[in-house]
Amino acid sequence: MHFHLDSLWHAKDGAMEFALTNCGDTPVTNPRLIYTTLVRTLRPSRCTGATLVRRQANFHEYASESGFVLNPGETWRFTEHSLTRPAQHSNEGPKSAGVILEDGTLVPAFASELQAPKAIGETAPIENVTLSCGVLPQPNQVEVSHWCANAPMHYAVAQRDLATIQAVSHVADLTRRLYPLAPVPFVLTAKDDVPQLQITTDASLGKEAYRITWKNGQPTLFHATNQGLLYGLITLSQALTNAHQDSANYGVPFTGEISDAPRHEWRGAHLDVSRQIYPMEQVLRYVDIMAWHKMNRFHWHLTDDEGWRLEIKAYPQLTDVAAHTGLDLPVLPQLGADPAGQGGFYTQEDARQVVAHAATLGVEVMPEIDVPGHCACVLGALPELVDSEEPESYWSVQGYGNNALNPAIEGSYTFATKVLEEVLEIFPFEVVHIGGDEVAENAWMQSPKAQAMMRETGLKGTFELQAYFLRQIQDFLADRGRKLGGWEEVAHGGGLDPEKSLLFAWTTVEKTAELANDGYDVVSTPGQAYYLDMALSDAWYAPGASWAGFTPLDKTYAFEADNGDAALQGRLKGVQGCMWSEHLTTLERRNHMIYPRLNAIAEAGWSEAENKSFERFAALAEVMPRL
Repeated sequence: MHFHLDSLWHAKDGAMEFALTNCGDTPVTNPRLIYTTLVRTLRPSRCTGATLVRRQANFHEYASESGFVLNPGETWRFTEHSLTRPAQHSNEGPKSAGVILEDGTLVPAFASELQAPKAIGETAPIENVTLSCGVLPQPNQVEVSHWCANAPMHYAVAQRDLATIQAVSHVADLTRRLYPLAPVPFVLTAKDDVPQLQITTDASLGKEAYRITWKNGQPTLFHATNQGLLYGLITLSQALTNAHQDSANYGVPFTGEISDAPRHEWRGAHLDVSRQIYPMEQVLRYVDIMAWHKMNRFHWHLTDDEGWRLEIKAYPQLTDVAAHTGLDLPVLPQLGADPAGQGGFYTQEDARQVVAHAATLGVEVMPEIDVPGHCACVLGALPELVDSEEPESYWSVQGYGNNALNPAIEGSYTFATKVLEEVLEIFPFEVVHIGGDEVAENAWMQSPKAQAMMRETGLKGTFELQAYFLRQIQDFLADRGRKLGGWEEVAHGGGLDPEKSLLFAWTTVEKTAELANDGYDVVSTPGQAYYLDMALSDAWYAPGASWAGFTPLDKTYAFEADNGDAALQGRLKGVQGCMWSEHLTTLERRNHMIYPRLNAIAEAGWSEAENKSFERFAALAEVMPRL
């Protein structure tokens, strides 16, 4: 369920009006609204449209009329005339709000700030050649002949179809979370003098495309799908927000048009929560910032040698043991801020919350369960998956001995499929990433079980064994209607069925075209440009990794995944930034390393190359949100 509360100040009557819209999918009978505000109801209440049930200090509860049904898309409006004093500021409306259902359940509601008694902002046209639309990624066509003399506080949305009001409320809420000091960009109920946003469908537009026209300061947003609607609303919200933040440089059109569509289908951002586990609020905010930049794929790297981060009910050992490092645990303390180790995991309900939150913002979540390599924590927690006769004979590039699931042990397949069964229940996205990277070249070669398997099957060496293992996983996923995602090493040892695979090229800038030549669909994420853990410079005190060199912002911004290679046509699905967390031990370092390079990758994913401008981007990136 989702509810949106607008409040309006009526100065002439000294009254406060409330408008609660049901943005959910089910009717609500006999709702009660609760809210907290400094402008309090004065007893006896003089309310039209509702009844005051109780009030204590700043807490208020109002009931609808008996038998009242608030249907999806409809609004319950009431006005309180008996108040302690006149409101003077927008923050004197509800600070928080919720709806109490008939069974007593409390559902939080989004509460916009109190609207002024008359529209604020002079929308008369002006010509100003120094202004631009503060929108990032840069839209692909922008034509503005006149600007509003002052940006309107918000737009009122009159349409009442459910998909529209849901998208409007979600983008209003997103803006509030990212810019708590800026006016909410959209309201569902407003006075007549507030500029009206008209929203209409245009079947000729692409799936993620939109068009916005302004006439006399009034915008019309055209879209063909809910995704296009969402992106158009985000563009409007960015334009309003940045015009309020920096009116000397950014404005809102009075007369003009934006016509826009993405360059790439896949516009991804990756987050490693194994090396450092981040609190849920930071994961959700990362998704928020992605959505604000029209990025649509969240690659959640949930497992690695250092820690297992997702609750799996079939294997409680994963969260009891593998989710922790410590001096007396299988995996000793690794790269965290605490020398005694760290631990933690996300419950399945946490993961579902992330998926649901992302879905409201047009972001799909691709989970990564890393197999067969990067499994030091798994093998420490589940010793039955180890060949007891195999000596410590190989070491990963990170220094872990014997850290890969053994393809000659039947339990490896049972483990992987049982884990993935639960993962598929949580994550509906078509692609499930299984890692497949950085298995040491001589892995399993001294395992008696692996030696016997190679004699029986004719498989030769580490990578043919790995390919055999991954083919079983690919078939398992394909039988359930899913596609296997993996790092570029999935192509080793004979590889997998390209038609059921999506690979991520990371070691070199050339690797994308190489994989495409082999028939794989591919996402470009080279360490030399798109790894957000790479140091920004070669200065001694510049934090970050160095294996791929250093990556200043202008290098990330300038990189073009589509280099004109014919093999990339139809195979290059998009671009992705990767945030590996070995070096990102504090919030300050995360912000320093991720932003604004992630913003640059967002623009590479959306904007055509000829529309990019580093000078424009660098200035606008400074006002974009951080973790």
